[in-house]
Amino acid sequence: MSKKPPQGIVPAVVTPFHQDESIDYDSWRRVLEFLISSGVDGLFMLGGGGEFYSLNESERKEAVKFAVKTTNGRIPVYDNVGTVTTREALSLARHAEAEGVDYLVLVTPYYIRPSADELVEHYSEVCRSVRIPVFAYNMPGRTGVELTPAIVRRIGQANKNFAGLKDSSGRLELLPEWVALGGAVFMGSDHLIQKALDLGVSGAVTVCANIAPRLFVDLWNAWKKGNMEEATRLQALAAELRLAIKLSSFRSLVKDAMRASGMPVGPARRPAGPILPDESAAIDVIVGKLRAENYLSEQIPA
Repeated sequence: MSKKPPQGIVPAVVTPFHQDESIDYDSWRRVLEFLISSGVDGLFMLGGGGEFYSLNESERKEAVKFAVKTTNGRIPVYDNVGTVTTREALSLARHAEAEGVDYLVLVTPYYIRPSADELVEHYSEVCRSVRIPVFAYNMPGRTGVELTPAIVRRIGQANKNFAGLKDSSGRLELLPEWVALGGAVFMGSDHLIQKALDLGVSGAVTVCANIAPRLFVDLWNAWKKGNMEEATRLQALAAELRLAIKLSSFRSLVKDAMRASGMPVGPARRPAGPILPDESAAIDVIVGKLRAENYLSEQIPA
């Protein structure tokens, strides 16, 4: 395990696949080494950008084992163990702790729209089942379930190992409330990182960092040093990258951008399909700009 605190830039790591949609562990190892060498502060495994919803329980457990072994304590590993059912989340959480992950992350159960009381009990049962810190993962736009500060406060009051929140709601007006609850808060919207840092968050979980991790590391470092002019410039570049990958299925577009940058990771699992020519052209433009800014120069060769 790593002893680094939960802060900084934490890429939401993609899951590489072969053309037959099996996991490509060789490519995954290259991606992890590339991210670590770029100075990121942790690895967020099996989030939305990692297509967790497309992996079965056995694949998710094997993926966590692989990530911990590859990272070997150099930086923290965050593992999303969120599922629709508490039963499966408990199984994934206990396995992840046994494998040596540093932090668990639990996306809200999707589709079933649990009540506030059901959410509190769901998170509390997972917290009680392990000793390592547990983060909530708020992504209402995709799960259909929104965590509120009141719900999160109840979870935190009931569980000493509840560590904080990864918020992908995009609602900046709620950040002061999240931060006031204590614990670490991570911004999950790449285009809002600088504003979120100004409001007191601990860092960012970003899928775009798969493509150009040093861009986000430099943004974090510039902000910490008080170089706001540089931070603003880098945030604008990050926002442009984020806009390009929002044109279609973001998993396919992120992976296409990685291909264009020299780090191919295969396709997204279906039903996500190949991107359209105009989408690919937009990706090529921003990748070209990143290359000109020297943010694609330290890729690890195959």
